[in-house]
Amino acid sequence: MFRMKSRLLAGALCVMLAAMLIVPAAAHGCHGGRGHHGGYRQSVQTTVTVCPYEDCTQTGRHTHDGVTYCGYGHGSGVCDGTCLALCPYEDCTEVGRHTHDGVTYCGYCHEAGYCDGTCRALCPYEDCTEVGRHTHDGVTYCGANHDCGYCDGTCAAVVPRGHGCGRWA
Repeated sequence: MFRMKSRLLAGALCVMLAAMLIVPAAAHGCHGGRGHHGGYRQSVQTTVTVCPYEDCTQTGRHTHDGVTYCGYGHGSGVCDGTCLALCPYEDCTEVGRHTHDGVTYCGYCHEAGYCDGTCRALCPYEDCTEVGRHTHDGVTYCGANHDCGYCDGTCAAVVPRGHGCGRWA
């Protein structure tokens, strides 16, 4: 009886070990494109850099010869994906991120010419005493009074004297 249980246990362990080895081996299989195991390999663009074409006037993410670039001049040279175009509609009164015809824009006037994703509306509740970023009914606001009319993400929860956009508020 003991031998039978030992053999069953050894057999189950062998099956589990074989199953565990199949998963990593399958990960090295054919993924498309010619790889080192004879399969085909596809190259995938993992980062989006700032557009290097001087005569290009396209903003936001766009492609040249199948390579995706960003038309905004990020300081790092790499687009982090949070940027959006500023709203081009002159009669638009919406602030923050919003859409027109399925395209997302930002309604704040960022100095860089695009939205970097850090902006938040200033808290509109007059009786609110919270400072820094906080929420009301699921919407995030900033409680600091920024001169530029929106929170640029650099303020702290403790607000010292003075105002300013890009400084402590």
